[in-house]
Amino acid sequence: SESRCEEIRKVVSSVSTSESLDDTSSPQNRALEWLCFHDELELPSNEQQEITQRYILAVLFYSLGGSDWTVDCDFLSAAHVCDWFDIFSDGLNVDKDAKSVKGVTDCNEDLKVTQIMIYWNNMHGTIPDEVQSLASLEHLGLVGGPLHGTIPDGIGNLVNLKHLHLIENRLSGTIPESLSKLINLEYISLSINENLTGNLDFLCPLENMINMSADCGGADLKVTCSCCDSCCAATEHECCVVKSLPWADIGYCFPTLPPALQDVDNPFSD
Repeated sequence: SESRCEEIRKVVSSVSTSESLDDTSSPQNRALEWLCFHDELELPSNEQQEITQRYILAVLFYSLGGSDWTVDCDFLSAAHVCDWFDIFSDGLNVDKDAKSVKGVTDCNEDLKVTQIMIYWNNMHGTIPDEVQSLASLEHLGLVGGPLHGTIPDGIGNLVNLKHLHLIENRLSGTIPESLSKLINLEYISLSINENLTGNLDFLCPLENMINMSADCGGADLKVTCSCCDSCCAATEHECCVVKSLPWADIGYCFPTLPPALQDVDNPFSD
């Protein structure tokens, strides 16, 4: 009903602007319309936390061109959002913990989304600001879009985030320094985004960091980073492991490493 929709709009106004909700072409408006009139789950308007989470995932779907995805990951189904995923058999087993999972790949005991992994799924579009309101998120992987636009500054508010993987997209703009607030971050992969720019040294002090990769290699250098574990050249789609890691057994190195990394022990150098 219209009254229920008005109540839902009030709820989601906490994470989206009025302008975006009013714009009939926006992912936010489309997500609101779906939640109001097409969502078969028909959540009561007083379930504010669940409505907000469901709305954000719907915004993500529309923002990333979900109608064109190779697999829909059960997004916008009547299921709880924790069941919005697809599992693929590798011929040996079918396991939600396997790498062949796309979508919402994990939730906590309170049914709050903790992992989103969507990769090489014919995505296109931009990363919506609303993602910053998934407060329990620990793993965000949007890989091989190609997505465009900037990395939302608000991702720095996801203080529980441990993994951020945005490789092989067409993201642009300056990498936001707000990411330095991600004190629990362990892995960040921003490589093969030839129009991203900036100096990533603001991430070097993060104590929990295990691995960083960015486009800090190659001739057309737009990103600098003195503590990255891997430097890539976006135009060549090649990466060089510049720090010795237990699992790093293959890699491509450039003739000359970036100046900040020339003194770093490289297991692939002659």
